Amino acid sequence: MEIIVKSSALKKECEKIEDVLPVKPSLMITGGILFDVKEIGFSLTATDLENTIKLHIECEKIKKGSAVINGKKFISLIKQLPDSDIRITKKDNSVEVLCGESKYMFPSMDEDEFPKLQKFTGDITIALESNILREGINKVRFCIDAEEPRPYFRGGLLDIKEDKVNIVGTDTKRLALFTIKTDQKQSRSYKCLLPYKLMGIITSLSNDNSQPIEISIGKNQISFNFQTTYLLSQLLSGSEDFPDYTKVIPEEKQLKILHIDREMFLTVLKRISLFTSDRYNKARLSIGKNTLIMSVVNPDVGEANEKIEIEYNEDKEQNLAFPPNYLIDFLAKSEDSKLVLGFSNEKSPVLLKGEKTEGYLYVAMPLKLE
Repeated sequence: MEIIVKSSALKKECEKIEDVLPVKPSLMITGGILFDVKEIGFSLTATDLENTIKLHIECEKIKKGSAVINGKKFISLIKQLPDSDIRITKKDNSVEVLCGESKYMFPSMDEDEFPKLQKFTGDITIALESNILREGINKVRFCIDAEEPRPYFRGGLLDIKEDKVNIVGTDTKRLALFTIKTDQKQSRSYKCLLPYKLMGIITSLSNDNSQPIEISIGKNQISFNFQTTYLLSQLLSGSEDFPDYTKVIPEEKQLKILHIDREMFLTVLKRISLFTSDRYNKARLSIGKNTLIMSVVNPDVGEANEKIEIEYNEDKEQNLAFPPNYLIDFLAKSEDSKLVLGFSNEKSPVLLKGEKTEGYLYVAMPLKLE
């Protein structure tokens, strides 16, 4: 096996593989990357046995063949190399990497032991723009607790409807929903649960590219096929046990509504959150006519109190309380300059969404007021 490839092209593709490689491989071979040189270009494959990714890269082929070398070490090296041609050659039981006057050698593993990429055909197929899928996953993933005992809460729900796809993340105390409208009409609804790690892999793969991703879903697996990348992953079980998320989203017409500047809200919350701790992790929101007072009282640290202007015409004051990060996390993901905050009382779910952006909303349960 021998190839010559541009370091810039290799760096870009290695970034996609990095998230798939296991930190502590259960099998030594799964810590490796498989090189497979064909007639046209070559492929890189990596797997953690739950996620397998295969990338095709253009290169100058000199000799066909295959090899497996340590993935993490190889990627770390490629990141440090200058922009130049790289020659990669398999020699007996090692792989040589040449860049300019520099030479590096990696021991080669047995490529016959590398797990084979299985053929997969799903029950349903849908195409989504990669940048929109990435945005949707990125905007709900923060709500998911990967260590949650109940398996159906350890990942994100992909809920395919007739003319839209809902991506949902929740840890039971808060929920984020991102809706993607589609031109494709689906003959039936379909639900599956995306593992937390897989969601992170997808966001690194899609980048800002608007090219469509073909998504094929089966009972236990899901595949993503776009451009020169193919990803096959195991799904979480329990999508049928995922609660009806629509029931926890309050109807806006039944709520008291205030409008608030997102950047100001976020900045103040970050300041007063400096006064919280693990024992006292509560920010109080006192909502009055056109004013919002945010405060934290912590006997271990001190007190913080700030007042800002809002758009709210009710005379009766309303108090709410949240861990500051419950609000900060959503505000950091939202892109609207102004937000809508809807509430009914201090014990019921609170709705947050952008004033102009449709298709993205957030629901959080307030803490008990003392």
